[in-house]
Amino acid sequence: MAVELIDLYADIRSRYNVKLHTSSCFEKEIGWVHIVENELFAQFLHGNELIFTSGVQYTSEEWMKDFVDMLYNKHAGGLILGLPEGREFSKEIIEYCNEIRFPLFSASWDTPYIDVMRRFSEILLQNEKKETNLVSALKNAIYYPNNLELYVKDFESNGFFQGMSFCTFVLSCHTYHTEDGNKALAKMKEDLRYFLKKTVLYEENDILIILAVGDQISLLNKGIVDQCKKDTNIYAGAGMTVTSIEEIHKSYKSAKTAYQLTKTTIPRNFLTYEELGIYQLLTDYSEKTIYPNFVEEALGKLIDYDKKNQTDYMHILETYFENECSIICTSKALYCHKNTLSYKIGKIKEILGYDILLNENRMKIMVCFRILRLESEYYV
Repeated sequence: MAVELIDLYADIRSRYNVKLHTSSCFEKEIGWVHIVENELFAQFLHGNELIFTSGVQYTSEEWMKDFVDMLYNKHAGGLILGLPEGREFSKEIIEYCNEIRFPLFSASWDTPYIDVMRRFSEILLQNEKKETNLVSALKNAIYYPNNLELYVKDFESNGFFQGMSFCTFVLSCHTYHTEDGNKALAKMKEDLRYFLKKTVLYEENDILIILAVGDQISLLNKGIVDQCKKDTNIYAGAGMTVTSIEEIHKSYKSAKTAYQLTKTTIPRNFLTYEELGIYQLLTDYSEKTIYPNFVEEALGKLIDYDKKNQTDYMHILETYFENECSIICTSKALYCHKNTLSYKIGKIKEILGYDILLNENRMKIMVCFRILRLESEYYV
């Protein structure tokens, strides 16, 4: 788990002679610390490292600018450079670092770098341990909700308390197994970790599972909406919001349902559980084995007729209901003459053997169509 640079700086500024020269830390997050003296060592950087360098090669402003550029292009999170007493960074260098939002620090040559790096490493390892514990707690909350001892204590010891609002999100990139897809998913993970503080995030089977808490829920919701607008290969579902740690599994289950329906039944890139309407009932109902019999009883004759005669009466009936049983609107939707449509609706009534416009029958048929939309997701 990365740590905000400003927090690292606050921890050591009073103990060591380290000074920030840029206007801020630019909300950078640090994943590790590393010593780099020249471009030969820079090739091993992964990104988000806080760089330490002795400064012995700082012989000109040109060298300094090139060095900063090299670290910036390697996505380093900042630079602490040793300066001899009486020497300062030039105004141009500081302005340039502010312009590219690259944190620049100085340390005196008698600063014990090894102690500073050790302290930073301790903080980073503590946060990594915290992240590991929280991810483990989230997995246990999802898959073993009845075993409270596996996750409640870990959540509470890391600031996730009963009574808080918890919401789970499920997200993936449709092109994950391509180079662009891998980059997109990695970028999303980095961005989410960057602007969300009270969250737990892990990846499983090419899918991101994210637990957001409190005001982070609305921030994440907005962030995903914006991301889906930029990249239509992203699909995401948001679960119900719960206020009990023991109910996090319900939030996950509902988020996964919403996510699954984005690709099948409700073709949108992002769905919240609240937007599912009747699908909340259909997907939450535990005895889904009754669905085939329910559909067979209501529409089985029409389904069989279509198969045997290569007709499309099921599609006509669904469109008819979607258009409030209006012959005129349905005929326009199907590009069909209203007299032809009236004949086909009459034929459908004949095949089914009951009045499709009675309220009870109409409701039953509409539910059947919703079940059939779910069929590929839940019965295959």
